[in-house]
Amino acid sequence: MGYAKERGAQRIPFACELECTGAGEDPLNPRISDLSATGAFIDSMNAIPAGTRMTLRFVLPTGPVTVVAEVVHAMPHFGMGVRFLNLTDEQRRGIERLVADVSSVGASEGH
Repeated sequence: MGYAKERGAQRIPFACELECTGAGEDPLNPRISDLSATGAFIDSMNAIPAGTRMTLRFVLPTGPVTVVAEVVHAMPHFGMGVRFLNLTDEQRRGIERLVADVSSVGASEGH
C-alpha cells in the first residue's frame, strides 16, 4: 500500500548507468530510465522478482548515490520498478531538485 502512495511522486525520464548488487542474479546491463525521489524504473533483460532487495549505485549531477532498493514490480525482458529504502536527506533533496529542474525545462519547452 505504501508504494501506491509513493508512486504519486513526480517522475522524470532520466537515463543513467547503474550498478546493482546483492540480488543473487543481478540484472543484465541495467540502466535507470525514469527517476523520482521515491524510486526508479530499471531497464534490464533480467527482471528480479518483486520483494527482492538490492544495492544500487548511480551518479546524478549532484553526485554519486548508493541506496538499498526493493523491487516493487517486475516485467520480464523489460525491467522493474524499485522503491528506494534508505536515501539520505541530501540524496533525496538532490533527486527532488533534478526532478524539479527537468520538469520546469519540459514545461517551458511546451510553450
